[in-house]
Amino acid sequence: METMFIEDLQGEQYPLQAAVDRERGINGEKSISLTLYEEKWNEDYFKNIDTCWKLGFDGDEYEVVIPRAKARGKKAVWELKAVHRFFVDMRNSWKYETHTGSMTIQARMNFVFNGSGYNFVIVDSFGAKEMENFGDSSRLDLFQKILETYEAEFEIVGNTVYIRTQIGQDTDFVYHRNLNLKDITIEKDSTNFSTYGEGFGKDGLHVTYTSPLASIPGIGIRHAPPVRDERYTVESSLFNTVKKSIDESLVVSITVDVAELRAQGYQSAPNEGDRIFLMDDRLNLDIETRIVNISESFNVKGELISQKVTISNKSIRESYQSQLSNAVKQIQDIQSGRGKIPYNVLPEAIKLATSALQSAQTELVFENGIVAVDKNNPNLVVVLNSAGFGISTDGGQTFENAITALGVNTNLLTAGAIHTNNIQIIGTESYFFWDGNEFLAMDPNDQNKFVKIMPGLIDISGGAIRIRRPDGAYVMINGLLQYDFSIKGAEPTFTGGGATVDGRFFTTTVRDVGVADCQAYFFQHRARYLRVNVAMYVTVGATAYMSIERGYPANGNHQILATVSSSNLDPREGGAEMLIDLGVPTSQKRLIYLRLRSSNGQPVWGREVGIWQED
Repeated sequence: METMFIEDLQGEQYPLQAAVDRERGINGEKSISLTLYEEKWNEDYFKNIDTCWKLGFDGDEYEVVIPRAKARGKKAVWELKAVHRFFVDMRNSWKYETHTGSMTIQARMNFVFNGSGYNFVIVDSFGAKEMENFGDSSRLDLFQKILETYEAEFEIVGNTVYIRTQIGQDTDFVYHRNLNLKDITIEKDSTNFSTYGEGFGKDGLHVTYTSPLASIPGIGIRHAPPVRDERYTVESSLFNTVKKSIDESLVVSITVDVAELRAQGYQSAPNEGDRIFLMDDRLNLDIETRIVNISESFNVKGELISQKVTISNKSIRESYQSQLSNAVKQIQDIQSGRGKIPYNVLPEAIKLATSALQSAQTELVFENGIVAVDKNNPNLVVVLNSAGFGISTDGGQTFENAITALGVNTNLLTAGAIHTNNIQIIGTESYFFWDGNEFLAMDPNDQNKFVKIMPGLIDISGGAIRIRRPDGAYVMINGLLQYDFSIKGAEPTFTGGGATVDGRFFTTTVRDVGVADCQAYFFQHRARYLRVNVAMYVTVGATAYMSIERGYPANGNHQILATVSSSNLDPREGGAEMLIDLGVPTSQKRLIYLRLRSSNGQPVWGREVGIWQED
């Protein structure tokens, strides 16, 4: 274990010796607590310890969040609780922007992590999800919402966060009361126990689920609060959500106090998320289960002296049956020779690799693992050891092509097809992602400017398209069609309510709004703006008003979209224009009216010169 240290607010580090208790769990904060006594070796900094000081333990850095000072005889004692720096940094940083709509997990993680000082790697495949008003919160809160929405889990290595569908490993660890179990506690909580639930989604989508436990005498039907969420449009998704809430409503928490495995000769101990086997004939337990939390105690030398693991919460029906996961069965079959390892072959790449291996002139050196050096070119080195597999072209100074437990890093692929769950290509001006479901290209400065390519669909947002005809003319620029969206009026001319045709003009003496119809226009909403040019003139003392309106006052749905006026006596001088924002084009049918009225009941005249849509 790495040397412990404590760091003050000025960045000065000091040695630290203390017994430490550590808590770590799935998707939870990692924290440590310790008691520090006043001694001669820590007198340089002991009395100055305060909140926000840093603690280094087991390769991780923590920040003191609760420093509690106590008097113990003539000396003082510090009780310190510290949280992993990731959680503190992310909690103290705020994202003020918001985003509504569907986004891939990569896009949301970029939104949260950009500028945070931390990196992320998405290991598994996740589909895009809808979220309302995502943002305007701390980075940590938004990160936790991502984990919940996409049903993901994470682990932190240094400054990099790895996102997986499930962390941990399928291990062969067996906790047995005659081997390494000290104590075991089972606690059941039926406070919110339910056996029946219903879900309601969009457009009348409705599902029900009844647990098999409802058939047990003495239990029966127990209703759970319904799931009401219009974001659900697929029956199977809503059903799975309702089923999960019912199946997990009876909580069984199993806490196991285990002996320290390393002291018994094991090379490693289980971590949070690991799948293990638990056997205790006293409680009739023989199950495979998952570790969700680990509580550990270390002595002043950093040696692990006690360990308690909390087993995943499951329904009683799941917790008390012995079952092996498919992954474990497959591994056992492979180990016993009964099964084969499936893989995708790349014929041309395999031929090249086989030829290279068979014709190689290589020296093997057993030093920090197996080191293979090309006899003719000592700069070509391959290293295999417990940390991973690395390829170097500079004599082992650097390994740009490597495979470790944390993933694959390569700068050269020679042949074959790439089967990927997640690929991120980060450029200076744009982001590109493949996640197994869609291709996404996004502007890093504007989350609403993107191009998505999915099977059967291309989704473009933010004007990110330009189309040019064979003759060189642009049909579309920046997402806007370069057309004149002309609108034609009704035939015969739609007049009434006191408006009549007088030569080239309409005329009226009506003073009321929403009455004197000059024309009606029925059109498809295909552009953002409606532009209307009109001409008007009046008799002495009157003012003419022309307007674009919807509906009639008598029907209760009347709305004036725009109005212009004129008091000119000369028909040639009474021109005016109305520009109406119709909103984002919807392609829906729209009906509007052109109307004319007089200010004082004297005759006025008006006509349409031109009407069209434009962007």
